[in-house]
Amino acid sequence: MKLLYQWSEFLQKVRDFFTKRGYLEVHTPILTPFPNIDLNVEPVKVTVIECGKEKHMWLQTSPEFSMKKLLSKYKRDIFQIAKVFRNGECGRLHGVEFNMLEWYKLGVDYRYLIEEIGELLSFLGIAHDYKITTVEHAFEEHAGVVLSEDEQVFKNNLLAYGYEFEEKEDWESLFFRIYIQVEKNLGIDKPEFITLFPQRLSSYAKLKNGYAERFELYINGVEIANGWTEETQKDEIKRRMEEFRRGRELPLDEELLKAYEDFPPCAGCSIGLERLFLVMHGLESIKELQFPFP
Repeated sequence: MKLLYQWSEFLQKVRDFFTKRGYLEVHTPILTPFPNIDLNVEPVKVTVIECGKEKHMWLQTSPEFSMKKLLSKYKRDIFQIAKVFRNGECGRLHGVEFNMLEWYKLGVDYRYLIEEIGELLSFLGIAHDYKITTVEHAFEEHAGVVLSEDEQVFKNNLLAYGYEFEEKEDWESLFFRIYIQVEKNLGIDKPEFITLFPQRLSSYAKLKNGYAERFELYINGVEIANGWTEETQKDEIKRRMEEFRRGRELPLDEELLKAYEDFPPCAGCSIGLERLFLVMHGLESIKELQFPFP
């Protein structure tokens, strides 16, 4: 019962933080006609009967696309606490269904959101300080590897430091194989923001000076947040969506692309709330929050 009350109070404090800062809380559909297209996330496809007709829809993997449509139309700071669903997720820190906090701030870049998250962590009593580390530095410090976006150079560096891999492995698979080991060492003494990701891992973030303007937050080796400066060019967003859905039977969200015809400069961030609560209260698994049967 105590955990149930703590979870309720936690959600209310998160809401209070954003409403007091002038954000408007919004609610977008969980069931959508288009899937979120993310290279590393698999949406849940469902079949529904609407007005006597069968149709395919998707459960949102995040409220990102729907919120961006709102941003295009209303152009104001917004946040949402939403149920999201991701196929194939399993483990201590993963689940098919979980709660996500997502918000967008107009006229700022990812650096503003790092400061804002620092204030959120302080407001929640989790931490009053944090540090910022680049991806390249994290690789060198925790894996002893010099990172390069050139695949052959990266492979040569891995070989030089004693790493073994199959020749057919590509840059992305090798990056994440090493990054999984790096992650365990992040945010141990204080929350740690990892910044300046390779362009290959930009997702929908803006590119600048050869890097993606996005960050990830870690606390005690657990990934908590993913934030970015939003790319606003329609053609570039379409190109990335096409790339992310290559080889997958996922329709393109034409409504979203139309929203980018008048899209405001902004930065956005998402936080897995069960994970944040887990590190806040020292829980072992997010499954402890699967009420009513933890």
